Amino acid sequence: MGSVALSMTRSFNRQMGSTRRLTAQDQSRFITAVSQFAQDQKNPGLNFEKLGGGPKSNLWSLRASQELRILLAVDDDQYVFVNAGHHDVMYEWAKRRNHYVDLASEDLADLQVTVPDMPLSLKRASTGAPHQHTLSKLSEQVPDVSSRTQSKAKHAPTDPQMIQELLGRFFRGDFEEWQLFLHPDQEPLISRHWSGAARIRGAAGTGKTVIGLHRLAELARRYSDDKVLFTANSRSLAELLERRFRNLPMAPSNVEFANIDRVVYQYASWTPAHRSLVDQTFEAAWKELVAGSILERISQEYLKEEIERVIKGNGLQNLDEYLSVERIGRKRSFSQNMRKQVWELSELWAGKLRERNAVTFADKRIRVRDAVQRLAQAPYRCVVMDEAQDVTLVELQLVRALVAGDPQNPVPKDGILILDDPAQRIYAGGYRLGWAKIDIAGRAQVLTENYRNVPAVYRAAMRVRGRELVALDHDDDRYILDAEPGFHEREDEKPNLVLVDCKCELLYLCEKIREFSAAAKYGTNEIAVFLKHNIEVEETIRFLQSRDIPCAQLTRDGFTGDGIRVGTYDRARGLEFRAVFLPRMGSTRFPESSGDADGERESFDPDQDQESRQLELDRLYVAMTRAREHLLLIADEEPCEEIRRALAEELILKDLRGRQIADPTPLH
Repeated sequence: MGSVALSMTRSFNRQMGSTRRLTAQDQSRFITAVSQFAQDQKNPGLNFEKLGGGPKSNLWSLRASQELRILLAVDDDQYVFVNAGHHDVMYEWAKRRNHYVDLASEDLADLQVTVPDMPLSLKRASTGAPHQHTLSKLSEQVPDVSSRTQSKAKHAPTDPQMIQELLGRFFRGDFEEWQLFLHPDQEPLISRHWSGAARIRGAAGTGKTVIGLHRLAELARRYSDDKVLFTANSRSLAELLERRFRNLPMAPSNVEFANIDRVVYQYASWTPAHRSLVDQTFEAAWKELVAGSILERISQEYLKEEIERVIKGNGLQNLDEYLSVERIGRKRSFSQNMRKQVWELSELWAGKLRERNAVTFADKRIRVRDAVQRLAQAPYRCVVMDEAQDVTLVELQLVRALVAGDPQNPVPKDGILILDDPAQRIYAGGYRLGWAKIDIAGRAQVLTENYRNVPAVYRAAMRVRGRELVALDHDDDRYILDAEPGFHEREDEKPNLVLVDCKCELLYLCEKIREFSAAAKYGTNEIAVFLKHNIEVEETIRFLQSRDIPCAQLTRDGFTGDGIRVGTYDRARGLEFRAVFLPRMGSTRFPESSGDADGERESFDPDQDQESRQLELDRLYVAMTRAREHLLLIADEEPCEEIRRALAEELILKDLRGRQIADPTPLH
């Protein structure tokens, strides 16, 4: 069998080295594809195929990603790389040349592509042996299905050493580019064709959101005549991810971003009752019914969550449905008599709202779900839903209706992609996909590698959170998701817990921010401070700004202004930063208990307390895993037992009590 020579045009070489024309991530994708082609021209992921059908046609296409193509001119035993770029641009370029390039007129060079910090020498990374610039003669035919299957099983998407080089390069590079960096092993998930709804599940740092954004772009191009939607429970997350998505090269325009509640507003113009009125009417109903009853030992907040997240969140229509429903995620067991009284409380509350001509947003979601299910045509072709562990069944049914309409209609091909992690659940309640008539059999993927946190950060977060099971849905939920570190052989400093004197937490926070900034180690947009409550967020921003440290508050609409990012744990989901600071971690502030574990309060309920405590730990876990490489906890007293158990093993304790911390800019 003959051999072929690999070479390139000099214009191709200049193009690959141009940082102005190609993003760093595009460059790395082209490098990966060229290296894979050199090692195995039949790699099915490259989809090497001939373009055009004319007698002089000599252009072939090589797939670098779902969006990117490399063009080769093939004459006899000579294979020349001639152009690279976006799919549509490359195919138009080939068409203008009648799918032909005259190699005799081209200035050719041996294949040796170099981009900044990443030279491509065609060597086998696994053994270090030089890779010859020759390949077995390529067949004119695309390999048959059996050979594709065998090749896919035999060849990994990329060489492990090359993956580590790419991770390291993007880790050291521009942080905004990092936020869109797709792990090479995950690229097959972007281009996959699913026959219905699918789910991608993974622990924090496994890249679910990045996959969702790239998959969204692929679906928008695949179904270019239709609309596709990205949605999530959080408005701020949807707003921020839309901005990030628009930074993708040639991001499609037929994509919409809207959180669930914004979708609800699109289909119902009337305004739900103000939160204060909702709270007032519930408290009135609670005082009228609960005093002296079997529900008296249960907190108002827990009962209100039961109605909003279990009864209304599941769209239950009558007492019989509530008596038989599985209360997923609720640890406090309710007897049949207790459920009857909760239902009575729900009815009494609804009556008081009707007297004020008001309804809750939970009721509005139910009405909109029903309205969308009755539409003659579903408004979207595809929906990608992030942070799905926090939506209710009614919200999930609404998402299904957005692509399928009537509940009896099947979910269309590629119709729904669900992204979730049960360990990051921050709201009460839960659901089973089957209740929404969503079947993911054969279309469920679990991500097992954390490549977005350094190992020390992820291990500390997992240690603090614990391995408490939060939900049961399908067999793969019967364990808490964990992940292997994606950064091999990294020995980063463990996260710190710093103890300071009373009322010195914010002073120390200010000191550390100034230290980071002075060393030019991090930009202000790469640092975040997260706290439990909005009142603490506002207090912290006032303090930092009074010391000339610019801050940008994370609100429902995203970040407002420039500077250090400051927000609540709840608003941290889906985001990532190089450094994260978590003040107010003393045991009297975190976590809050619903009662007294020593039994001093008659209303203490251990099951209810365990549920609320685990939800708080889940929120802290979310905040901790927003840190890519540096995590600092600050407290002016001893922390809770969950943080103490991580000391020595995963957290380094630095006791600075007694050390004076200077106020750099005293208040006047």
